[in-house]
Amino acid sequence: MQLLHNLNITIHVIFGTIGLLIGLLALFYRNRSQRHIRYGLYFLYTLTIVVGTAFIGILCFRSNPFLLLLTLLGGYVGYSGFRTIRLREQPASTIDLLISIGVLITGGIYLGSMELAGGNWSPSVVYPTLSALVLVAGYDLIKRLWLFDKLKTWWLYEHIYKMISAYSAILSAFSGTVFPQYKPCSQILPSALCVSAIIYFIWQQAKNRKSVSSHSKGLGMSEPKQSYSS
Repeated sequence: MQLLHNLNITIHVIFGTIGLLIGLLALFYRNRSQRHIRYGLYFLYTLTIVVGTAFIGILCFRSNPFLLLLTLLGGYVGYSGFRTIRLREQPASTIDLLISIGVLITGGIYLGSMELAGGNWSPSVVYPTLSALVLVAGYDLIKRLWLFDKLKTWWLYEHIYKMISAYSAILSAFSGTVFPQYKPCSQILPSALCVSAIIYFIWQQAKNRKSVSSHSKGLGMSEPKQSYSS
């Protein structure tokens, strides 16, 4: 059993490290669509392995509230970010809806069990992580059930937010594990940096879209559809 645990950890660490590097490449090539798409897919592949090995470790070997919520968050925002770019202005499927509901229920049940059990867990880390999960899954539900027509043109902003959030989950888990003596700062600081990156890139994309729209109107053209350049 210990051998399997060590093997699972090794795979998790290797692909987590690779994912961090590939995620930076995808971000670096955000304005070169073919390379961005290629490295984005590679990042999703590594994220899938990281999330899978994390679930195996949590379920079979040890239970860590922060790592479980990070796994839920990273897995869900990665999946939802991929679906956002695939669907664009099309409504999410019933399966997408059920996954959103399932993630919310799982996070809520686990938080309740932690509060009942007590134990050694940091509310300053767990609550923001759970809040981020509720924010994304809740938004997806609201968009799908009530406000799809108003929010469907935001798909590129959603993609930026969700994929950087997935990267943030891996980075926070890596930092918190490698620098345990600096907790909770080693877990919170990566999230703060990634939130700043999300704000910057969404602002940049909105500015570019506004500039293109103004130029098109000046030429008497209709506004072009958003390109894949996150």
